[in-house]
Amino acid sequence: MLDLTESLLLSILVGLIAGSFISMLTWRLPRMMELAAEQQLKNISFSRSQCVECQQPLGWKQLIPVFSWIFYKGRCGHCDHKISWRYPLIELSTALLTILCVWQFGLTLEGLFAVGFSWFLMTILVIDIEHQLILDKLSLPLLWIGLLINTQSFYVSPQQAILGAVFGYMILWSIFQAFKLVTGKEGMGFGDFKLLAALGAWFGAFAIPQIILVASISSLLFALVLTMLKIRQLNEPIPFGPYLALGGFSVLFLEI
Repeated sequence: MLDLTESLLLSILVGLIAGSFISMLTWRLPRMMELAAEQQLKNISFSRSQCVECQQPLGWKQLIPVFSWIFYKGRCGHCDHKISWRYPLIELSTALLTILCVWQFGLTLEGLFAVGFSWFLMTILVIDIEHQLILDKLSLPLLWIGLLINTQSFYVSPQQAILGAVFGYMILWSIFQAFKLVTGKEGMGFGDFKLLAALGAWFGAFAIPQIILVASISSLLFALVLTMLKIRQLNEPIPFGPYLALGGFSVLFLEI
């Protein structure tokens, strides 16, 4: 058995590798929505990573998470095109989430499921930030996995998981319908309903209030800060998925 230090070092390595894959997936997946499903799978799994500017395939040195970005000073080794900070940021964030999961749950099945949950949620979060889109091919598997593992009561009982999925979807759906009835506008997307349903499937109905509370407060504070900094207008829409994800992480790591 690995001791705590060895487990955390392994978590950093695995988290950075997973973060590299997530940074690639979140870049490619939204851009491949119109392709055939089998072509999507082929592109995601087997095509080599390449510079978005010069289209040159990246060598192994350029694929080392974080360190390659630092070594090449945030630029392509072929054309010197500036490489976005999104890549090391996603890799470091994924590594941090992986460490937190192992720190809290250890190298157990519960810990491994928590790691998988955090990777799914990280992928959903990034895509929603960048494209205002929550993909069914991410949120629905997350929902079904939550229901499946909780048949063995890893996080909550099977009954709580089912109720959490139902309440999570219906609460946001009801708010959506009420807002639309009053204003004639759509206040959020259907992807938000499915994401909250997935979080409910993992953590049960009693976690829904905490998730909504954290999501609502954090989104409001973020919008106010951006408005005060004159980065955006207060009435401009913002993606709600990242804040639901923050609420999900709050339940995973720190139940209020």
